[in-house]
Amino acid sequence: MVLILIGASIVVIVLIRRYYADLLRRKGNAFNQLSDQLKEQRQQSFHDKNELNAILSSMVEGVMVIGSDDKILYLSPNALGMFTVRSKDAAHKPYWEIIGHHQINASIKEALEHKSAVNKEITLIGPRDVFFSLQISPVLQDGNLTSVVAVFHDITELKKLIKMRSEFVANVSHELKTPLTSIKGFVETLRDEGNLEDKANAQRFLSIIHKQTQRLEMLVDDLLTLSAIESKEAKMDFGSHAVAPIVQSVLSMYKRAIDAAGHQVEVNVPQDLPAIYADRHRIEQVFINLLDNAVKFTPSPGRIRIEAKPELPFVRIDVQDTGAGIAPEHLSRIFERFYRVDKARSGMSAGTGLGLAIVKHIVQAHQGKIEVQSAPGQGTTFRIFLPMFSK
Repeated sequence: MVLILIGASIVVIVLIRRYYADLLRRKGNAFNQLSDQLKEQRQQSFHDKNELNAILSSMVEGVMVIGSDDKILYLSPNALGMFTVRSKDAAHKPYWEIIGHHQINASIKEALEHKSAVNKEITLIGPRDVFFSLQISPVLQDGNLTSVVAVFHDITELKKLIKMRSEFVANVSHELKTPLTSIKGFVETLRDEGNLEDKANAQRFLSIIHKQTQRLEMLVDDLLTLSAIESKEAKMDFGSHAVAPIVQSVLSMYKRAIDAAGHQVEVNVPQDLPAIYADRHRIEQVFINLLDNAVKFTPSPGRIRIEAKPELPFVRIDVQDTGAGIAPEHLSRIFERFYRVDKARSGMSAGTGLGLAIVKHIVQAHQGKIEVQSAPGQGTTFRIFLPMFSK
C-alpha cells in the first residue's frame, strides 16, 4: 500500500513538473514572441522616423512643429536658413526663445490659442528682401490640440516675377503711348483748317507720323518675336552654319552706320572655325542687336571688336566695344525687357528696349549661353556660347 502511494505521488509530481515545464515553455515562447514583436515595432518606428525626417529635410519648404506646451518638437534644416533663429539647438525649447521674428511668433501664438489654421505672408527686410508664405495648421486628437505644424514657403521669386510683370505692362504702355501721342497730335494739327494746304508743313508732319508709326511697328514686331521665342512657338530651322559668313553679312548691313560714326571694326573670326548648330536667321538677329548697341553706345570715334574661337562644346563669340561701360549693379538686369541702364543711355537710342531680351532668349533656345562683362569707362563685352555642329 505504501509503495502504491509512493508511486502515485511520484506520478503526480512528474505530471506537475511536466505541466509547469510546459507552462514555462509556453510563457517563454510567448515572451520571446512579444520581445520579437516589440523589437520589430521599434525598428519600424525607427525606420518611419528616419523616413519622415528624410522627407521633411528634403522638402523645399521649411517645416516646424510646435507642441501644445509651446515647445518646438521639430525644426527642419531648411527652416534654419529661411529666417532668424537665436539657436540651432531648438528641440524642446519654447518657440519664442528660438525664433527672432515678431510676426512669425504672433502667428504661431494665434494658431495655438485659437486651435485654428493661420495663413500669412511674411516679409524679412534686409540687404535682400525675402518673402514667405506661412501656413500653420493645428493637429487635433479627440478635439484636443496636440501640436501645430508651420510650413514656410519662399515666394521671393514669385514676388519678383509679379513685379516684373507689372513693370512690363507699365513699360509697354509707356512705349506705346509716346508714339501714339505724337501721331495723335500731328494728325489733329493736320486736320485744322488750312494746314493741309501748307505743303511744306504737311510733309514734315506726315514724315513725323510715318517715323512714329515705324516705331510702333518695331515695338509690336519685337514683342511678337519675344513672345514666340519664350513660348517656343517660333519655328527654328537648325542646321550647320559657319560663323564667319554670318558676321560678315551683319557687318555689311551696318557698314554705313559704322562709317558715319567713324568707328573702327576689328574682326577675328577664323574661316576654319568649327560650324555651329543654329538657325541662321535667328543668330543674325543676335548679332544685329549686339552690333546695333555697340554702334549706338560707343562715342565716336570708337573701336568694335568681334572675335570667335572654339571653347568645347561651344563656339565662343565676343562682341566688344569701347563705350562708356555699364555699372555692376545693372549687369544682372540688362537682359530684362525694357530695362534701362540710365535715362541718358536710353535717350540715345530709338530702339524698343527689347533687343537684349531677344538676344538672351534666342541664345537660350539654341541651348547656348550669354555673358556680359563691363565696367564704367572700360567698354562692354558680350560673350556668346553656341553649340558646335556634330554629325
